[in-house]
Amino acid sequence: MSTNIRLRALAANDAATTWTWRNQEGVRDEFSGHPFPVSYEMEKEWYDKNIHANFPNTTFGVELAATGELVGMTFLKNINLVNRNAEFAILIDSKQSGNGYGTDACRLTIEFAFMHLGLHRVYLKVKKDNLAAIKIYQTCGFKTEGTLREDVFKNGKYADQLFMAILFQEYNAKP
Repeated sequence: MSTNIRLRALAANDAATTWTWRNQEGVRDEFSGHPFPVSYEMEKEWYDKNIHANFPNTTFGVELAATGELVGMTFLKNINLVNRNAEFAILIDSKQSGNGYGTDACRLTIEFAFMHLGLHRVYLKVKKDNLAAIKIYQTCGFKTEGTLREDVFKNGKYADQLFMAILFQEYNAKP
């Protein structure tokens, strides 16, 4: 696995950076979350609500190992400790796409989910036409389980999403 990036806790001063990402058109189009522009105050409120007081959900900053520059975030949310599963999501600065950071961050987050949280299954939803993200997820071992028809409304139309997951035994079997 590459050592170009590492995961770290987000800090309050990261809000200025992540706020700019959430307002990048490409991010808003592909990310299933909030489709509208976000104010800096909204971003700081999101930090207070979701980063610091949302246990056991986990949000990591993705930083470049060489410089410490923040280039993205990964999320393990809707963690169910009874059924031992969680939903995965990722946001990489659109200016950093194509560098392999998304694949590395996905792998590190999945490793954390299975090896540190003891989860059995990690799942996600991704727009069916987001081929770059789907390729990352498949590279990390996710398998398509189904299609959520017309599940999101983006750019004036409904879009299908794929439902994908990886099980611990599939992760554990990878070299």
